[in-house]
Amino acid sequence: MSLGWSEPYQLAERLNADPPDIGVYRIWYDGQDSTLAYIGESSNISSRLYNHEQTFGEDALFAYAAWGDLDASHKRQEIETDLIGAYYLEVGEAPLAQFGHTEKIPL
Repeated sequence: MSLGWSEPYQLAERLNADPPDIGVYRIWYDGQDSTLAYIGESSNISSRLYNHEQTFGEDALFAYAAWGDLDASHKRQEIETDLIGAYYLEVGEAPLAQFGHTEKIPL
């Protein structure tokens, strides 16, 4: 989708990463091939990542992408859905905890 993803950061470093308020993000664990744990969207990425830190742990990695015209929730949800679909087509399953399946998280 030609999104410009940020470099990876640990969830504990989300404030140092200075993500934009609006955009999409992905979460994974270091050393876990290319398996994603979650793909999300938010109008306040930093706050949302704080919530995810409680679920995924402070050592989980994330990257974010801002796209100029994602001010409306439905636009962000469309991008999020497309990213989940593309991931599914590539890997054959959704990210580990995408639909509330937190039991799959390797903590």
